[in-house]
Amino acid sequence: MQTLDLAALGDILPADAFKQMSAFGALSDIFVEQVLASGELLKLAQGETLYRQGERADCFYVILQGQLEIYQDSAAGREITHTSSAGESVGFPAMLAMRPRLMGGEAASECLVLKISSQALAKLQELDSQQFGIFFINLSRDMSRFLSYCLLRPQAEGPQV
Repeated sequence: MQTLDLAALGDILPADAFKQMSAFGALSDIFVEQVLASGELLKLAQGETLYRQGERADCFYVILQGQLEIYQDSAAGREITHTSSAGESVGFPAMLAMRPRLMGGEAASECLVLKISSQALAKLQELDSQQFGIFFINLSRDMSRFLSYCLLRPQAEGPQV
């Protein structure tokens, strides 16, 4: 995993790309810039782990480019629960609950993600509470979609008994 300078982001993604991302929907350009400035830009190679199941969750991530497989390890092996794409947030439920991560995340392709710490999230609320409210709703929608997907997805077929 490589940390990139946020100044390089403009060369990688056009400014209007954020308007299409669910995490940034309906936010002002100024607030999106504040979110980006408060985070850490990370680049992952395909197969690289972003976070592990069981680790402390003091941050969440917004996928800016690429895809991330969300997985759960068990005695039966690794099960891919969902593949998240650009614009989606991941890791938010565990950070919000202040619990260890129930799932891990691994780059399914080369990925660019924005890491946002819980402290940075709190500071965003102080900067603009109205825009923060919209951002929080966007993150909550991502979380709800992910949970719905997990509950509605077909279960892996096990041995017939």
